[in-house]
Amino acid sequence: MKALPFRSVSAAAFLLLLTAVPLFPQQEGDSVKYQFDPVLVTGTTAKERETPVTFTNLHKGTIEQRYSMQDVPVMLSELPSMISYSDGGNGVGYNYVFLRGFDQRRLSIMVNGIPQNDPEDHNVYWIDFPDLLASSSNVQVQRGAGSAFYGPPAIGGSVNIITNPFTPKPYMKFEAMFGFQEYADSSQSLPMTMRKLSASFNSGLIDNTYMFYGRLGKVESNGYRIQSAFSAGSYFFGALRFDEGMTTRVHLFGGPLQDQLVYTGLPKWTNGNAKLRRMNLSYWEDDGKQFTFATQRRPQEKEGFNQPHYEILNDWKLSETEHLHNTLFYYDSHGYFDYDGSWGDASMFRIDSANGFAPTPSITNAIIRGGVDLVQWGWLSRYELQHERGELTIGAEYRHHWGSHWGKLQYAEGLPSGYDPDTRFYQYDGIKHMASLYITESYKLQDDMTLMANLQFAFNEYQIRNERFRNNSFSVPYLFVNPRLGLNYNITEEWNTYVSFGYTSREPRLRNLYAAEDAYFGALPAFEADTAGGVTRYDFSKPIAAPEQLLNLELGAGYKESTLQLNANVYWMEFTDELVKSGQVDIFGNPVYGNAPRTRHIGAEFDGSVQFLDRIIISGNASFSLNSIVEFSTVDSASGGVTYRTTLDGNPIAGFPGVTANLRVTWQEQTASVSFVLKHVGSFYTDNFQNTANRNDAWTVLNFESLWTITEVSGAEIGLRGEVRNVLNALYMQTGEGNAFFPAAERNYLAGITVQW
Repeated sequence: MKALPFRSVSAAAFLLLLTAVPLFPQQEGDSVKYQFDPVLVTGTTAKERETPVTFTNLHKGTIEQRYSMQDVPVMLSELPSMISYSDGGNGVGYNYVFLRGFDQRRLSIMVNGIPQNDPEDHNVYWIDFPDLLASSSNVQVQRGAGSAFYGPPAIGGSVNIITNPFTPKPYMKFEAMFGFQEYADSSQSLPMTMRKLSASFNSGLIDNTYMFYGRLGKVESNGYRIQSAFSAGSYFFGALRFDEGMTTRVHLFGGPLQDQLVYTGLPKWTNGNAKLRRMNLSYWEDDGKQFTFATQRRPQEKEGFNQPHYEILNDWKLSETEHLHNTLFYYDSHGYFDYDGSWGDASMFRIDSANGFAPTPSITNAIIRGGVDLVQWGWLSRYELQHERGELTIGAEYRHHWGSHWGKLQYAEGLPSGYDPDTRFYQYDGIKHMASLYITESYKLQDDMTLMANLQFAFNEYQIRNERFRNNSFSVPYLFVNPRLGLNYNITEEWNTYVSFGYTSREPRLRNLYAAEDAYFGALPAFEADTAGGVTRYDFSKPIAAPEQLLNLELGAGYKESTLQLNANVYWMEFTDELVKSGQVDIFGNPVYGNAPRTRHIGAEFDGSVQFLDRIIISGNASFSLNSIVEFSTVDSASGGVTYRTTLDGNPIAGFPGVTANLRVTWQEQTASVSFVLKHVGSFYTDNFQNTANRNDAWTVLNFESLWTITEVSGAEIGLRGEVRNVLNALYMQTGEGNAFFPAAERNYLAGITVQW
């Protein structure tokens, strides 16, 4: 989606994720008793006081309390070391999440253990599964290398969203939410800027064998920034079957969408200007105080996409000590991305004499349609053996991705007569094969001490095939061996501590090897080349971009009792060839990365909660980190055989805030709750040169949330929700890339009602 042409809309690959379904029938005489675990356990789920990794859980009750209609990253941003931002400014549409400063391309994002990172560009398009949290029962975030054994390597961490909407009691539910935006610009009124309508049902248990769930909805937003509207249908359908010793689930979810493009940041000085901070510009220049040139984004710039997700999850209890889990998934997706091409000429679009058009026409005001058609499928399997001292897990996966990327002129002035509007001026296939094999042992050295050892073998192969005009074709394989070792010690019933060490590697994005969708205006393969005789010959076995390699040490401790919970941990992340931001962006607003030979991230994280008088809960977290370049230099110029470089050793890494903190104070009764939520994000540079002009200033925002449940109204349960986001109407930039920054929405309001029978 964002920058869809290279959305690498890669078929998110066939995942090997084998999920364990926690619903098992147990015979009791002539009756059947079903045990329901609210969490659908997957092969990547960590367990408290057992798995030696740093993680946080959001359980179903917390999700229901905090989630209204904003996207997944907004809710996750309240967790330790996490922040988010949205292109449109108001948390609906294109949203992005960062963990310990690492963007979502370098996180392992999963739904029911199935990887959601695009196999080509590694990004995650939350926009493809709108309102997913309405059907979710648990979210687990692991920080650091974690214990995710397959899928995209967890460089910064992993996020696993579990959808388990089935309940033993049938119900029907209707939900309506409306949001309104406040503007400091007095010429603006209070238009409706967000709306969600949905209806869902749950069948309960039918015939002691089946359960069914369904949800249909619509999510819409006008956006905060100009021309940043978003509209998506939303659906989730599920069926669950019980057999003796086996459960099988079938899920179908997604939502066709349309949105207006808004992916370019603004100068930092616009933040305090009520009108300018909402601008949606395709290009601008400034002198630090005012625009010297600016082009408003054209209203024709928009996108449409549809990516249905099909899942089959099977859990087979082979014996009292053995389980076999299998997951199959399949996506068949199609979409387009219309963007401004007025900067292009006839030769770029291959409408010149070299392509049979004479004389060469003058092409103006072009709108380019970048399209993608993709297929993703995968199989994930794991076998679990419980033995006297622990559990052995053996798993494997195969995932396959194929995506056809193409571009054509959707509109242009000056086209020659008879020009075929379906003519494609670039087209290629991006293919990726992914497979892995892993073995994990969780062994109890003694009743209060668990050792976890894991070894993963991973194979990933990129391919470019069927490229028109340029005819580049290559395969680049990567083979990784990733070991992890950890120890958890339960000191007392309240205290535990753990230490873990992990090594992981991750291949670059396909775009780091060759931005084939940009070849029509000059992009070249990034491989070693021989230019002898004036002819360039690429050695496709030698890509310039190197894989990232991470050594990760985590040390933590926790304390838990009925009304008090505290956790603290420190981490050391030592990188070789980390892909760091340069502070530059491509024409679609995506950051440009380069390998830094050595970088280092060290930090401390704290979180906890305390309950008073059974009504007041105070929870929060704080993170402190140092993120620095150990060895890295940039090439400024080369002349007379001499290369001039700028050394960046010791500089902070762009995009990594040194301080983040959250505080939530909640008053709750049995049928009502009120919360104030305070979030603080420290300043951080948006390039690696310590340029003070390219620094995102620290910001603090206060939100208000309230819930009230009215029971037994004509047999229905009615829930009322009210929210005020950015209560103090702070004007701040959420994040930035180089000299371009993304404004957050001003004070806005949301009211909602839920009726359930």
